[in-house]
Amino acid sequence: MARQKGIIKLKGKIGDISFYKSQDGHLAREKGGVDAQRIATDPAFVRTRENGAEF
Repeated sequence: MARQKGIIKLKGKIGDISFYKSQDGHLAREKGGVDAQRIATDPAFVRTRENGAEF
């Protein structure tokens, strides 16, 4: 996690970077996670697809 320093504290998103405030202060993080195409085709995500089909 990156900490925001300076006078201007941001909240929200700019591109793939999210700015937010937590109990640790003002922080920034990059968007992460698994690509939707990989979940749809990768054999490692069979159970994930099964669980998603229930909804």
